[in-house]
Amino acid sequence: MTTNKKKKANQTPENKFQFELNLCSKSKDFRSAISLYGDAVSNKTRLNQHQLNALLYLCSNAVTNPSLKHLALDYGFRIFNHMSSLNITPNEATVATVARLAAANGDGNRAFESVKGIDKYNVAPRLRTYDPALFCFCEFLDADKTYEVEEHMNSVGVSLEEAEIATLLKVSAKKGRADRVYRYLHKLRSGV
Repeated sequence: MTTNKKKKANQTPENKFQFELNLCSKSKDFRSAISLYGDAVSNKTRLNQHQLNALLYLCSNAVTNPSLKHLALDYGFRIFNHMSSLNITPNEATVATVARLAAANGDGNRAFESVKGIDKYNVAPRLRTYDPALFCFCEFLDADKTYEVEEHMNSVGVSLEEAEIATLLKVSAKKGRADRVYRYLHKLRSGV
């Protein structure tokens, strides 16, 4: 028993932060996580990429709750800016999460710009990296921007899947782009 007490008494702020963040992540407790983050920043606790990504993920999950959306967006972008100021290089998960935050804010351009800038981190984008921008532009029926996202995906070797093709088909049909409608219908048929 005394060994456990010594461990707890000698726990570093970083270890304590990690332990408490793990609890917040398991329970998806956004409010406790941002409180924990605020304390860590105030106490100048060293944070790493994994911890900041966990915080960003909690923020991106919280945007689906209307009562937390504004706070989650604010903290999400604040955490990403803090990460940048610490010269912590984002990974693909970081970029995908920031793109989700931007799209949740209705800012498809910011979501797409974050994805287009991923190469400066020497990281390869994945389908989930592009989805927020693509679906955001589709939601606003911005056909030209959705096609631009698709072209960028093709240029880096990221393939569309059924959900993305169906979304492109939908926006093309609503915007009267018959050539694109035919193309996406063909892609859906050949994929089935």
